[in-house]
Amino acid sequence: MAFASAIGLGARLDSAIAEAAEQLGTGTGDSPFDLAIAFVSAAYGSAIEKLPLLLRPHLGDALLVGCNAGGLIGGGSEEEEEPGIALLCGRLPDALLTCRHLEQAALPPLTASREQWWELLDLAPESEASFLLLADPATLDAESCSRGLDRAFPGSTVIGGLTSGALEPGASRLVGGEKVHRTGAMLLAMSGNVTIDPVLAQGCRPVGDPLFVTACDGNLIVELDGRRPREILTALFATLDEADRERFSDALCIGLALPGPRQAVGAGDFLIRNVLGLDPDSGALWIGSRVQTNAIVQFHLRDGRSASDELEERLALSLSGVAPPSAALLFACVGRGRQMFGVSGHDSGTLRRLVDIPVAGMFSAGEIAPVQGATFVHGYSSVFGFIRPRTT
Repeated sequence: MAFASAIGLGARLDSAIAEAAEQLGTGTGDSPFDLAIAFVSAAYGSAIEKLPLLLRPHLGDALLVGCNAGGLIGGGSEEEEEPGIALLCGRLPDALLTCRHLEQAALPPLTASREQWWELLDLAPESEASFLLLADPATLDAESCSRGLDRAFPGSTVIGGLTSGALEPGASRLVGGEKVHRTGAMLLAMSGNVTIDPVLAQGCRPVGDPLFVTACDGNLIVELDGRRPREILTALFATLDEADRERFSDALCIGLALPGPRQAVGAGDFLIRNVLGLDPDSGALWIGSRVQTNAIVQFHLRDGRSASDELEERLALSLSGVAPPSAALLFACVGRGRQMFGVSGHDSGTLRRLVDIPVAGMFSAGEIAPVQGATFVHGYSSVFGFIRPRTT
């Protein structure tokens, strides 16, 4: 198993591809690639329709999977604004690779039998596949799709990202093989002697104390510990230092405690969701997720230092005591990068300080990764997928 990553930039897609292809030709050997994962700037618009044709002379018979992105990661750099293409190409002689285009209307409901998923994907549960999901958020519910995969293929990993840089339904481009689609999602299943190990850093730190939801309606929290959320937040604000008060209005999130037996909850035990606003009349709180009575929640703040520390800790833990992975995919929220850290190349650079492997990915509108065995769509997070041989 061997990989190479590259990034090509420029106002024209064909020129960017030529630059990336030149990088791939250095040190990759003569054997053809089996897989090519491409992230291409949404700025190219309809030109992306030609991507399979333009890449084929450079990739041979490799299975091509990709999507549009607002920013690119690859070839040792992160490009948040300049148009281009990022590629991760690999030779996987002992792996089985299959790609499916998914549309929302064709997805089995959450109550469907596992057999319906097996039939849809033409994939048996004993395949022990790892999945890469690239989804258009305007036309496919990636979280429901991921949870269906969890149920149908227990023990498998699902990672990926939501397309970015194109906001209107039908403006996305999802590439699978020789075809380019404008809606739905592309799902790559990797089985055989290959697996993907996920690493998720949510980029927030808890503030205040854990609270019980004592009254709610859908994604409206009416009471926390028997008090109005506005009262709780006013008291919380008074306890913060000046720096946290300055970022309170635009960096406040809420963590929903994940299910499972525990004596206490701490950082990493929460699924982070956006705080959308307070109801001016009732003081109730709108959040970016449905919530249930008796759920445990805790407010969190986003900041660059916490995000950086968490990412380095989680990467170091994943890499400790094992052979280095062959390559990595990286999905970083469009709200990270220079906006969060003040410098370019933070997330991929953090990995590079720990291990030097090919990396490619994108700045996404949502990041897909499991937390405590269940897959969710995250925000403001960084998701790495370490590609390794299952056996050595």
